[in-house]
Amino acid sequence: MPPRERSVSALPAFLAYLVTIFLAAALLTPAAYALLSPVYPAHPGRYFRRLLEFSALLLLFPFRKPMGIRSWSDIGFARPVLGPFLRGWLLGLASGLACLLPLLLPALSGHPPTLHWSPDAFGIWTGRGLLIGLTEEILFRGIFFSVLLRGLGRLPAILASSLLFCLAHYLRSSPPAPESPPTLLSGWELLRAHLAPILSLSWADAHGLLLFSVGAALATAYLVTGTLWMPAGIHAAWVALLYGLAARSEGPPGGWWAPSILATFGLLLWIGYGQRQPGRAA
Repeated sequence: MPPRERSVSALPAFLAYLVTIFLAAALLTPAAYALLSPVYPAHPGRYFRRLLEFSALLLLFPFRKPMGIRSWSDIGFARPVLGPFLRGWLLGLASGLACLLPLLLPALSGHPPTLHWSPDAFGIWTGRGLLIGLTEEILFRGIFFSVLLRGLGRLPAILASSLLFCLAHYLRSSPPAPESPPTLLSGWELLRAHLAPILSLSWADAHGLLLFSVGAALATAYLVTGTLWMPAGIHAAWVALLYGLAARSEGPPGGWWAPSILATFGLLLWIGYGQRQPGRAA
């Protein structure tokens, strides 16, 4: 991928794109819930989050040119595919196991394990990880990071996109169940409820730091390779490990351990790939 030219004019379009995504989800959620809840009974908050994802992809088309996206290669669709993805998968397994080391050591010492290995769960989450890794990388690195990279430059774009990645995961906190069926105003209530964890700064903790570190490492992988495939492979492996090993817990394992490992991982990616491919890292 050739070096990107700085384009500050893409930033207002990007901000308008983000605002429109949330407005579309708030407006469409009540109607989608009313139409689909008989066949897909779920919390309205789930509808809201799915519509956020759908709107982000659909609204890319009217906003792509103002944001400087003129071809599929501008968001990281390029060949080769399989080789970078597999390398990313292996790197994700290695770095993910290093992050989980504080949870693995007690089991190796004969103490009760804090991880629960299940081949079936790991296999299921490997498949789901492929889907999650690809879709989130298209959105957060292919669209968000690439536009920020054009407008801000490398380091500010890594920091800004990593913060967006962190905040987006706090949108997944389910608000309280509604006391009555959704109305035309329910979408705005869901919007307020989903933004509450962000506005209250509940993301400023160890778990938020871990998510920020994940976003930074994946942005670095995208930056130094110029395509989506390595970060998608890394992301898919991390999802498989996190959920397939039942490793979810309060905060990152070992406090600062996992964010430190991911920061080191991102630095090694830059050294190993970016310096060997200066045309892509520029």
